[in-house]
Amino acid sequence: MLNLNSFEHLKNWIVDSGIQINDSSNPNFGGVYSFYDEKRQNYGFIYPEITGYYISCMRFLHNSFNDQKFIKKAESAALWLIKLENDYGGIIQGIKTQKNNERLVYSFDTGICVKGFLDCYDLTKKNQFLNISKKLLNWIMDEALENDGIIKPLKNLKTGKFEVDQNLWYKQNGCLHIKTSMPFFHMYNITKEPIFLEKAELICNTFTKFQKDNGSLSLHLGGDLSHLHSICYALEGLLYAYYFTKNDAYITVCYRVIDWCLKKIQNDNSIELWFNSKYQHSKTSYAVAQLIRLVILTDKISNSDKNKNNVQKLNQFLRTLQADSSNFQMNGGYYEEFFKSILGWKKRLRVNSWGSMFALQALFWSENYDSINFDDSVQYLF
Repeated sequence: MLNLNSFEHLKNWIVDSGIQINDSSNPNFGGVYSFYDEKRQNYGFIYPEITGYYISCMRFLHNSFNDQKFIKKAESAALWLIKLENDYGGIIQGIKTQKNNERLVYSFDTGICVKGFLDCYDLTKKNQFLNISKKLLNWIMDEALENDGIIKPLKNLKTGKFEVDQNLWYKQNGCLHIKTSMPFFHMYNITKEPIFLEKAELICNTFTKFQKDNGSLSLHLGGDLSHLHSICYALEGLLYAYYFTKNDAYITVCYRVIDWCLKKIQNDNSIELWFNSKYQHSKTSYAVAQLIRLVILTDKISNSDKNKNNVQKLNQFLRTLQADSSNFQMNGGYYEEFFKSILGWKKRLRVNSWGSMFALQALFWSENYDSINFDDSVQYLF
């Protein structure tokens, strides 16, 4: 089925496969599903965080192809998120159509949605998107952000309290929260209000708390685990910070951590998700796509092509996860991962929305590697 190039098939999947709800009579019109399940032939839960990424992805596509349909899709996603926030009093983690929804609000997810709102504001100049962004950033500053820049992971709206769960990596203070600085920088760029720049830098400067002697970042404070997805989140925040501040400390740590990551590329051009974990083994589309984007951007900062070969290697592996199917709900999207079982590596048969969006940008920048530059590209990082 892949008779177009990989990028065009992927773009078509993201825009037209139904991963975003396009029926205006549906109460969740504009929301984005987490994945398409090949075995069950249905969609996963509707994912607010990923709907935030979708808005930012539409801004990236509009900038690249100047098509008004991307603005319309971004706006429908943003309006759904506003409705969600109004209904629940926060950006809850997910919407399940078959059961009651947990009323958990993640600080990280909220930050990603604010970045989406600000991208929608840039596309439309409609103040409702700026206003909801200010409201949610104020919530992060007033309730979730500690004095040292660490961000509390989630609030339970039923109890009104913030929670930590040591059994789940995303329910703890982690290096991933450095990415939450991005909407603060973006808001500062729009409003020039110093508080947003101050808080953005406070969040970014927590990278020193996660640095490891081996060149990596720890997933959690004082922990041994490293997690490629979270490392990439942190570096995305730091690269965005470098664009706005030109603080060399941010780019220095990015170079060091990326060098550590590239040394972990395996013979099949893959890189694993977990390090120092006895039991968790997977190779994901989303983390590899994130790493490709970071490698390209840092090469562009240094005006070199020293890692072009590594970009090609990672892309070769990434494309082994692209779906080739007669089913338009799958064709061109990217499967979530290979996971290790007792029988060896197996593909998880879910075509993943955020992995596909990250891969879209990774492929576009890879195909235009020689012509893009850092300042023009990093503004559209999501």
